[in-house]
Amino acid sequence: MPIDLTVAVMAVAAVGGFAQRVSGLGFSLIAAPSLALAVGPRAGVAVTNLLAIVVAFAVLATSARRLEVSRARILVPAGLIGVIPGTVAFYLLPVNWLQVTVGAITGLGLAAVSVARRLHAAPNLATTASAGLASGFTSAVAGAGGPALVIYAIATDWPQPQFAATAQIAYALQAATALAIKGVPPLPVPWLVAAIAATLTGVAVAHLLANRINPAHARRAAIATAALATILATVRAIAHLAGL
Repeated sequence: MPIDLTVAVMAVAAVGGFAQRVSGLGFSLIAAPSLALAVGPRAGVAVTNLLAIVVAFAVLATSARRLEVSRARILVPAGLIGVIPGTVAFYLLPVNWLQVTVGAITGLGLAAVSVARRLHAAPNLATTASAGLASGFTSAVAGAGGPALVIYAIATDWPQPQFAATAQIAYALQAATALAIKGVPPLPVPWLVAAIAATLTGVAVAHLLANRINPAHARRAAIATAALATILATVRAIAHLAGL
């Protein structure tokens, strides 16, 4: 693995981990298109799933006391069900179309999150299960399970601390299930260890600086970074499809 590519992936992992800790949003949206661009969509989505587990448990370690069990009982099983068709789509899509799909899902997720404050919904069984299903599907096919749960949280006025803690359980179990089906990507072990270490470093630095960072500003920065990664990944995939 070229050293410049390793450094780039470590930077993506660290920025994604930082964004997830300070804003509750960002890791999958930044990492999925960036890693798809760096190592290809199949390996990129699988690595994103792997690192999402690391991020989720790292964030949960500092917020577990705020876990909302009643919603987790619905979100988690629904998410695991959603992983199944998402994994089927992951394998059925040709490589370039998978990369376009990663870009499309993250792009639509970014757009939806940006306008989610206009939505209003009750946190009932139907809406909670639907959010879990959508999150599990997009986590498996594109490595990006966050937007569906963020939209649900905003639309139902779910307090950020409870959402941030509860969502980590959903993210971790969805990603673990998807990864168990797909298998760990065939990439060098030192490279994977470096990516995990970079992710944890990003989370740790964000934890230390959390009280000095405005979450709203952090979320806008995460969305802007993810948008850039999404555009680059999608343009590259379309260019390959066009034979350019």
